[in-house]
Amino acid sequence: MKLLINAFNLASAGGLNVALNFLKNIPYLKSDADHIHVIVPQACGYEALESDSFKIHYLPKALNHWMTRPLMDHVWYPKVLNEIKPEIIFTMGNFPSPVPYKQVVLLHLPHLAYPEDKALWKQVGPEIIFKIKLRDWVFRRRLTHVDILLVQTHTMLKRLLQVYPQLPSIQLFPNAYTLLNSQSTYELPVKKQPNLTYLMCLSRYYPHKNLEILVEVARLMKARQMPYRIFITIEAWQHPKAKRLLETIAQASLADFLIPIGNVPADCVASLYHQVDGLILPTLLESFTATYVDAMHFGVSIFTSQRDFAEEICGESAHYFDPLSAQSIVDTIHAGYSNETNRQHKISAGRLRSTTLPDWPEVSRTCWELLVSLAENKEINVKQ
Repeated sequence: MKLLINAFNLASAGGLNVALNFLKNIPYLKSDADHIHVIVPQACGYEALESDSFKIHYLPKALNHWMTRPLMDHVWYPKVLNEIKPEIIFTMGNFPSPVPYKQVVLLHLPHLAYPEDKALWKQVGPEIIFKIKLRDWVFRRRLTHVDILLVQTHTMLKRLLQVYPQLPSIQLFPNAYTLLNSQSTYELPVKKQPNLTYLMCLSRYYPHKNLEILVEVARLMKARQMPYRIFITIEAWQHPKAKRLLETIAQASLADFLIPIGNVPADCVASLYHQVDGLILPTLLESFTATYVDAMHFGVSIFTSQRDFAEEICGESAHYFDPLSAQSIVDTIHAGYSNETNRQHKISAGRLRSTTLPDWPEVSRTCWELLVSLAENKEINVKQ
């Protein structure tokens, strides 16, 4: 089989992790007769995967931007395809390519499945709305180039079937769970105080994460002198709104309740989990986040949004609140720590739930078998 894996726009966050974990398993799945080509962005960690198992093609940095996407799609990419002539393409980065080859597409951009969520669109702002509408337009136009569409959760599958009436074959590509190990010790930049409960909001800044609501949460906690503190891991460079959020925390004198600790290196995350009592995520949208599952594994309480994506991943292991109400968030946290029996029940349920998720070798093998089957299916004609 001659396979092209297209991951050129997976350069950060969850998408990058999915691509790296899948590619790491390719050497154990391919046969000597298989020829694998991979297109990836530069300087994102793919360099460590270079081997005899597949040939890596690096996307020029000038083309790794949504504004230069047409040039990549219609000039650079077709040239690469003409050189490789793959039997099948696995596009891992959401958007089908308009090319005459069998194509499997992995969609993990959740925005496309929530077109009627007014609270979400109000939070993300006009610029993001424009980009999502453009992406929706591109996705709809290119669905005819897809043989199989893969999604990560049942929630996404159900919602997409409602939003896009003419989908190709759609199947589940469940996100696997990679157990975090305590590779490095993390030292908190602040000293924890006795008799206080510390939660963390482990997230970079994205508008849909709804982190601004934590300012009002901190105001309520401070006004009532409640025994809860929240670590927040954003940094000013991540987004203009991140800088404004940090300035608001400082100006409102809330840094003793909503405590900025900055970015936590990936190899220190496990150590951080051992130093906190809970996880709080007021997010309005996710596809699949391993942050929930990490919290389950490490046995910390989860306080998160009552949204379908969170309920599918967390089940009964989380405490759910209305992410648009600071009062609901504060009340949920206080109720959670006021009922120790129920809290421990949820922690136990979470630990058990984290052990039921498939690992990356299993998920990669299932996906590989799908690609091989499609490549060898003589009844599926190459699109013209």
